[in-house]
Amino acid sequence: MRDAESLRFDDVVTFLTVHHTRSISAAARQLQVTPSQVSKAVARLEEYVGVQLLARGARGVAVSMAGLRVIPMLEEIARGVRDLKSQQQPDATPMVRVAAPSSILSCVAGVLARSSRGMRFSCLELDPVRTRALAFEDVFDVALLADDRALGELYTHEPVGEAESCLFARPSLAQRLGPPPVSPDTLRDVPFVMPLLLQDTRLAGGRDLCPLPFEHRTAGHAAATFGAALELATSSDQVVFGPRVAARGQLARRELIEIEVEGWSVHWTIYLACHTTRVQARTARSVKTVLSRWLEESSTGS
Repeated sequence: MRDAESLRFDDVVTFLTVHHTRSISAAARQLQVTPSQVSKAVARLEEYVGVQLLARGARGVAVSMAGLRVIPMLEEIARGVRDLKSQQQPDATPMVRVAAPSSILSCVAGVLARSSRGMRFSCLELDPVRTRALAFEDVFDVALLADDRALGELYTHEPVGEAESCLFARPSLAQRLGPPPVSPDTLRDVPFVMPLLLQDTRLAGGRDLCPLPFEHRTAGHAAATFGAALELATSSDQVVFGPRVAARGQLARRELIEIEVEGWSVHWTIYLACHTTRVQARTARSVKTVLSRWLEESSTGS
């Protein structure tokens, strides 16, 4: 191994990007350089550490066994340099890119903006499928998931709290449905605002965790975001199913009423995934603390 002065930090970042994206061409696109520049950077780093970092085969490149052994040290170097840069630039406000489903992003964005001082947030509305598809791209730093499957080795995966999904209707419709708890059979003829999912260039049905299967519902309006679905429900005699935390505003203004349904109790855990090299540990702790407190307060109605 050569002296430390000959180590280029950009070469470390380039190799780690190849590891994360699993492709020289994908790393080049992410870093906005040519594949040749990526290959040269990896070659310089290989010369520096004295081992072959990439194994090239018929299916492309993969990190060698020797490369896998040095990756933890290189990631530690990358974290250290980024932390040092942030300490040297105290006036620079870090940008944290947050990805979450539409059902919770609108309320999460406000909570983070109000409670996390000294940070800026870029909020990306991504459904669970797209979140997993983009996990290895440089698109987001933090993701909120309703799934206990981790995004991969590059991300932490911690539960931050529990949410509940419920049925909502505007007051006039709620009155016609009768006293609670309402029987699920009563809802078969009531139009539902249905979830939509954009898959590439076509629309498909989304998921909403409702105990009443799609085939047993009467389809009404449809929306690709839960915010739009709530607005449709407040303006029509149609019910909508989704997270209570996302409907707090409409509930407080009495634009919507929660409908208790016999036998329905849908609780789910929200997980926080933070990229291990792009998100500083103190930032991850701050975001987790804010979201955990918000979910706890929401569950108690405070």
